[in-house]
Amino acid sequence: MKWNFFKKGKARTSRFAMSNRRVTGVVTDLPRGVKVLLFLVVFTVGLGGFGWGSWQLFETYYFRSQKLFVLRDLRSNVTITTGKTLTPDLVCEVLGIREGINLFSLKIEQKRKELLEQAPNIRDITIVRRMPDKMNISIIEREPIARVGSNGRVVDEEGVVFIRYAGTGGLPMIKGDDEFAQIKPGDRVRGNEMAAVRLVTNSLRPECRLRMLVLDTTKEDYLLLTMSDHRQAKFAWEGMQDEEKNTETKMQKQFDQLAKSMESEIGRPCQQWDATHPGRIFGTPPGVQ
Repeated sequence: MKWNFFKKGKARTSRFAMSNRRVTGVVTDLPRGVKVLLFLVVFTVGLGGFGWGSWQLFETYYFRSQKLFVLRDLRSNVTITTGKTLTPDLVCEVLGIREGINLFSLKIEQKRKELLEQAPNIRDITIVRRMPDKMNISIIEREPIARVGSNGRVVDEEGVVFIRYAGTGGLPMIKGDDEFAQIKPGDRVRGNEMAAVRLVTNSLRPECRLRMLVLDTTKEDYLLLTMSDHRQAKFAWEGMQDEEKNTETKMQKQFDQLAKSMESEIGRPCQQWDATHPGRIFGTPPGVQ
């Protein structure tokens, strides 16, 4: 018998070849979840690199450019609207605006916040860039309605204390306790002092004839008013110390009734008044204690 080893070996080799598979011992295909994760990692890294590069390009183009957006003429290209106390030169100095500066290098919101903190007499400030090299600055200053102590301290209708020296001698004085006398610029008044501020604001109406010299807030339940003719009145209204509710209508009604009574023929001689009860006004005739 003859053995055909070559033919038998050839048959075995053909069987493995016909299977179309490679046996290497290593898995060459990744699971779907791993593929998705790798794609997300690569995409995130690429997106971050693109964002960083774009920011560098933007920063170089806007913030570091020596040709574009550079302020050439301070007087002509910067428009500043202020009130009675702040000068354009002072505003430029505080904001750091000078010729040769790139307008985009100014941190406008930060500078605006710093100026509002440093100058309590500023109520609001708007800073606007106008391409390519112009800027508009508009400042609204607070208007004083009353004095709250010495050294030029005044208060506006919002109850904010600030300094104003010129033109305040004719304003009424709001007086409080010793602690209130030490109030600082930038503080905001509360309680009876804020009630006095609201009353002064209301008395500025053109139709109101009563003018107050002093509003004493040391009493817990009422304000002691001293008028321009030196007559005095205890004055209160419902919700006087409640800052959350709108009580101006009640206050105005009570104050108008007081003014009407004090200006009446029978009321003019009375030096002392009591207007602490809603809708009821009492005057003390001369010679009566």
